[in-house]
Amino acid sequence: MDRKLIPLALLASLLGCSDGQKATEASLHQAAQAWLDTQYPRCFVATTFPTRTRDFDVDGTNQALRALARVGVVSEQEASRTEVPERLWQPARTDIYYRYELTEKGRALYKADGQDGKGGLCFGKAKVTAIERFTPPVERDGSKRTQVTFRYSVGELPAWADDPALKADIKGLAQAAASAAQPVEVTQGMVQTDQGWAHEG
Repeated sequence: MDRKLIPLALLASLLGCSDGQKATEASLHQAAQAWLDTQYPRCFVATTFPTRTRDFDVDGTNQALRALARVGVVSEQEASRTEVPERLWQPARTDIYYRYELTEKGRALYKADGQDGKGGLCFGKAKVTAIERFTPPVERDGSKRTQVTFRYSVGELPAWADDPALKADIKGLAQAAASAAQPVEVTQGMVQTDQGWAHEG
């Protein structure tokens, strides 16, 4: 069968009634929601506490912590500073390192066993708003599989999550905060199991 996308109503008529084992909008909605429930609360800032400024901050954690300190989620205290002399092609500078501790506001959001087994500041709850489309199920590796495109919104965010500076400094926060008005669209693989459809991950 051609795997191109077909309208949901036509696909439902081809596959028959919904019973959890059929690839229907209802059964895939349930599978998508079950997957989102494993992703949220999302750890927008993944680090253990106390923590301090990182030398190689490839994921933007230093910037995120400074932003969280501004709204009282963590406390910030200078830990050390180093005067770096001028070198070839490099002007003199002062490297300042900060130490961060959770405040009462931050402790309410901290999970020691967040995503991937790492601690972090985790919040938000995602809800499927629509199943946009899905491919006809095909047999692969002994199971039926389909690609599902759906939309979701994120609620139960802290009041400070709408702060423009925070949304700029914390990866993914702006998209989550805007999702009530503009739901996030994703495409995920789903696989048929004995208990019904589930995320293939």
